[in-house]
Amino acid sequence: MLSDKPLLTKFYTVKYWPVWLGLSCLRIIIILPWAWRMKMGRTIGRLLYQLSARRRLITETNVGLCFGHLTASEQRHMIRQIFADNGIGIVETAMAWWSARKDLSHRASIEGGPLIEQAQAQGRGVILVGAHFTSLDLGGILLAPSYPYYATYQRHGNALMDAIIRHGRLKHLPGIVEREDIRQVMRLLKQGEIVWLAPDQDVGPERSVFAPFFGVEAATTPIISRLAAATGAKVLQFSHHRTHQDQRYSLTISDSLATIPSGDLVADVTRLNAAIEAKIRLKPSQYLWLHRRFKTRPDNSSDIY
Repeated sequence: MLSDKPLLTKFYTVKYWPVWLGLSCLRIIIILPWAWRMKMGRTIGRLLYQLSARRRLITETNVGLCFGHLTASEQRHMIRQIFADNGIGIVETAMAWWSARKDLSHRASIEGGPLIEQAQAQGRGVILVGAHFTSLDLGGILLAPSYPYYATYQRHGNALMDAIIRHGRLKHLPGIVEREDIRQVMRLLKQGEIVWLAPDQDVGPERSVFAPFFGVEAATTPIISRLAAATGAKVLQFSHHRTHQDQRYSLTISDSLATIPSGDLVADVTRLNAAIEAKIRLKPSQYLWLHRRFKTRPDNSSDIY
């Protein structure tokens, strides 16, 4: 488990100058008035749409699979909105890392917090099931003052970006755990702590079972069920959306996963995907449709991307 902020001075070399330049631009953006931050985020999203043909293709494929009932024109509009909201998500992440918490907390409302309190009053740990919404980091730091939690994370391929991510998250959280360190996650849950996990990404066929996600069979990790069964932790869902014309954030803790663990992994994963899908449908474009959610196919069928 990581609980100490990494030193960033070792990255002050020419190799990392392009990354520092991008980060510096983000730091400038987040001191602008709120409306301008949102506007700059949308601009970043539009640039990403134009410059990243691969991410555009992935998003087009995902939207075609999950929102096939929409007309071609409606799908194109949704795709552009997805990129705009994911661009805002980049700015939101920068705010989570570098903005003062007092400048953000008044924009958030939290619903369902007593569910966490009830579980902890019983001496149980809490598995906080998240998903890759665009406000992933910002939603987390808005929740943390009221309900301190540990987050799982996956190392970034760029060493500087990995250090920045860890540094930013450890400003607000008591610790972060690498996604593969399941033993540490179990220890924390048995100690009655809150641990955030996001089981909505494809981790390959060896560690997954298939269940519907927006009507498409998706390889989904059953880790939530296994952790709950092994530790007795309460499983709660955590979702967060930008609302009120991009002025506020709605954070919701819900008991939608109360039946997990049921003893049936497929039933649990099906329930999990349905719960995440329901939250995505509230604001469909505020989700990371840019990743290959369906890269693992049943029976090793061909890559759809």
